[in-house]
Amino acid sequence: MEENSKLRVEKAHQTLLVISMFSVVMLFAGLTSAYIVSKGSLGSKWDIIILPNMFFISTFMILVSSFFGYLATHYCKIDKLKKLTQSLFYTIVFGLLFAVFQFFGWKELVYAGKFLSGNNVASSYIYIFTITHLIHLIGGMIALVVVFLKSRKQQYTSSHYNGLKLTIRFWHFLGFLWIYLFGFLMLIN
Repeated sequence: MEENSKLRVEKAHQTLLVISMFSVVMLFAGLTSAYIVSKGSLGSKWDIIILPNMFFISTFMILVSSFFGYLATHYCKIDKLKKLTQSLFYTIVFGLLFAVFQFFGWKELVYAGKFLSGNNVASSYIYIFTITHLIHLIGGMIALVVVFLKSRKQQYTSSHYNGLKLTIRFWHFLGFLWIYLFGFLMLIN
């Protein structure tokens, strides 16, 4: 009977995560739609912005971070708990590097005269996309730190790792979301 209860709780957590991710997808779908409408209405007045080189590096960092997140789940499933903790550590490190290179990207935009506010709608959207993604990333980082601390106390095993699995799933989602945003800005801009 207790196993049934545990499965219901895990299923409820998974459902809540899916609903949360769907709401984030809808937020960014609305933002990218607004970008397309704004670009269409401004026509030739739209400022074409070359994405900062640092955004390419940050994209690589989020992919590496996501890979280590995958390894963390893999190691937990086979009860290699020390490797689980190491993989989570690297997931966090590369996640932080992603954020650092985002800041460097904003610095490149500022040097190019592209600011968050002002009369340049195109650059404002780039900042809005990246800042909104970064806010969600901070939430993911907090979850990763909690999972990392729990892994250090060996609270995850191959038979008990739902919190780890959901955290890594959300982290992968943030990586895919960034790939979507980055690709969108490269193609549509």
